[in-house]
Amino acid sequence: MKKLLYIHGYNGSANGHSCQLFSKHAPQGWQVIGIDYNQDDCREAIAQIRETIAKQRIDLVVGSSLGGFLTLLITGVDRIVINPCYLPSAELPRLEAIDELPTPQPEMIKTYASYESVLRSFDEKERGLITGYFASEDEYFGNRYHEAFRRDVHDFVTIPGGHHVSEEAVVQICQDITRKYLQFHLDRCYMTGYGPPAGFESHFIQASEPIGCVYGPPPAPPKPKTDPQQESDSSGVVCPCCGSRVLASKFCPECGSKLS
Repeated sequence: MKKLLYIHGYNGSANGHSCQLFSKHAPQGWQVIGIDYNQDDCREAIAQIRETIAKQRIDLVVGSSLGGFLTLLITGVDRIVINPCYLPSAELPRLEAIDELPTPQPEMIKTYASYESVLRSFDEKERGLITGYFASEDEYFGNRYHEAFRRDVHDFVTIPGGHHVSEEAVVQICQDITRKYLQFHLDRCYMTGYGPPAGFESHFIQASEPIGCVYGPPPAPPKPKTDPQQESDSSGVVCPCCGSRVLASKFCPECGSKLS
């Protein structure tokens, strides 16, 4: 069982809508875990997330918005960021009060601003552990941080919807997770000398098709229909429907078709 840790954005919750979507569409064999962290102090939030990663033996961290910023700072683990709040010092002051939820205070914002320079110091190994997803219609950030992400990390994947991750986007991300970890498993089998599981090859993954959040091999091409008169010989006749060779019978035992 692999484990995915979801880190929500500002004023979110461990059991919020986005986390529920990931639980709903999680790849087979994955458990989704949410976390509530102290959003008023970046250093404490990072410590809480790292503690959870170690305690729960997390395989993949997924963070959205402010949670995406925190996810970028959690080094040494595979991570996905969705519409990350790339500059909290610029974005948090823009937030307005919603219902009775708190608004960011200057003291809180300072704790995040002190970590912003870390995003410009990733080495090649860390950049390889990060996958970015940016919504095509982010009503909060627009495309302000696209170029900064390309500069500091690498290119990203565009997903449908707005700032709050849509169900369609979650399905796409979970399909990508399935593809990546299945490929990783096969590559590891080759490296250890055991070879891939029976019936699996890397090119099957490249040509695979999504079935929900699971990838399956492409459908086999239909067997060509043949003229039974042309295929008749001493060993029987070929069924024109399924291609099976039939010996001394008026009906195909495989598909039940009547033979001429």
